[in-house]
Amino acid sequence: MKKNYFSRVIKVINSADIIIEVLDSRFPDLSRNKKIEKIVKQKRKQLLIVLNKSDLADETNLKKIKQKLSHPTVFLSAKQKNGIIKLRKELGKMSRKKNVIIGLIGYPNTGKSSIINALKGKASASVSSVAGHTKGEQFIRISEKILLIDTPGVLGGEKEEHLLVLMGAKNPEKMEDAELAAHYLIKYLFSVNQNFFNKKFEITDKNPEIVLKKIALKKKKLLKGGKPDTKTTAFILLRDWQKGKIN
Repeated sequence: MKKNYFSRVIKVINSADIIIEVLDSRFPDLSRNKKIEKIVKQKRKQLLIVLNKSDLADETNLKKIKQKLSHPTVFLSAKQKNGIIKLRKELGKMSRKKNVIIGLIGYPNTGKSSIINALKGKASASVSSVAGHTKGEQFIRISEKILLIDTPGVLGGEKEEHLLVLMGAKNPEKMEDAELAAHYLIKYLFSVNQNFFNKKFEITDKNPEIVLKKIALKKKKLLKGGKPDTKTTAFILLRDWQKGKIN
């Protein structure tokens, strides 16, 4: 985690009454920051966990995920109004005074800005599918009662590069081995649905390397001599995943 980001997050935690940690429902354990959660607890601040992009997650796993978390939890997709309503209700329960300051934390591309926009009801925070779009703290007046502070996406150094890409916390073009990350994504998609690539690309192989090569051929991404361009295909696959085009 970059030191300047960490100091900003600590400053927000100190200022806030309630901390919302936004996780990716597909990778809740991966997108959690237990170090920050511990600090929130030490400072006796309230913590609300929001599992965003729940429409992209396997529904059978959502209940199991909630049981693992020892904090108030809301599942939502910023595109669905019922989730935002639940979030507002939960914030209402947690609010103990007239004016409340909420700190919003989470890794890049977990959907923090989209949640802000949905809470406010209009585009109050800019939204981008590019990881790390928010460069500094943003102060957003959600209502007369609630002031929200959005922090830049915080990266943890303990996370493997390919896992950061899978949860949208790093741009595929900025990593050294996009093909390795694509292999991990293929394995994950197989774990959710063994027939995923058969239905989508008519590919029956289970080996990630072979699957990536066949996707390249299907998409006609070729190098000289007709060999499959697996690097370019990996970028496409990972970017489609981050944009929610693959689930």
